[in-house]
Amino acid sequence: MKENYKYSLEKYSGSKSRFVCPNCKKREYTRFINTETREYLSYEFGRCNRIIKCGYFKYPNQENNFIYEKNKDSVESEIEYLDKKVFQYFESTNFNNPLFIFLKSYFDKSTIEKIWNLYEVKTEKLNGEYLTIFPQLDLEFNLRTIKKMKYNSQTGKRSKSFFQWYNPKKSNLKQCLFGLHLLIHPEFKKSKIIIVESEKTALLGMLYFKNKYLFLATGGLMNLTKDKLKPLENREVILMPDLSPTDSKNLAFDYWKTKSEKFSNELNCSISISNLLEENASDLEKNNQEDLGDFILREVIK
Repeated sequence: MKENYKYSLEKYSGSKSRFVCPNCKKREYTRFINTETREYLSYEFGRCNRIIKCGYFKYPNQENNFIYEKNKDSVESEIEYLDKKVFQYFESTNFNNPLFIFLKSYFDKSTIEKIWNLYEVKTEKLNGEYLTIFPQLDLEFNLRTIKKMKYNSQTGKRSKSFFQWYNPKKSNLKQCLFGLHLLIHPEFKKSKIIIVESEKTALLGMLYFKNKYLFLATGGLMNLTKDKLKPLENREVILMPDLSPTDSKNLAFDYWKTKSEKFSNELNCSISISNLLEENASDLEKNNQEDLGDFILREVIK
């Protein structure tokens, strides 16, 4: 049985579960809750998800009479899944997708189509604009959740003003790594696994390195968790987070390095972290928080 704690950070369930950080004043704050009563602890107890630019994190401790207590009587709720029939509501082709259009400037169209089909990437037309749909499928090909993002067809950059989860009022959806279903694909059963932050970077990694590695994405720096890595047992895993600004309070590399050391001891898999970007990036590239995808695009046009 999974061990649960009396107090934990509230799981993301949409904008209602994000609050204004007491430090940076951005709406990126996750509060601690009592897992038994579902009540919030005092506002000061929580974590800012802007770990690089803010880093605020205050957790309950003995002085506050809040102790992390294992609750052995708690039973894990059954995971809910989305109906894959939702795929029928998306576009039949990706030719109008801004990210697809951008990638055609660097890679062959048929190669892009192959990779998109592997990852089950879709396109949705919303209010006259085309969105990129990133589904999260697990090892049993269950549809865990769907992430909707908007990209610029000229720059390939995502719109930071638009981000949506497909949420059909299910209360216990549970995320997994983007691309997880490919672990059992015949082409990748023995491949080394590289985990990056963004879904776009995972696609670029596959396009550039072909079948040399299998790229998976967490969907964000804070989403690298033990639970998400459990399906990777007996596999060789390499982590490659985004770069961090030179004046950051916390570095993404250090954060994932600590995680890799911890999870390597707790899981039956080899987890290491690549310092390729850290050693080769300029200060400008670090301050722009570039990732492997940016390096790949520059390499392709050489």
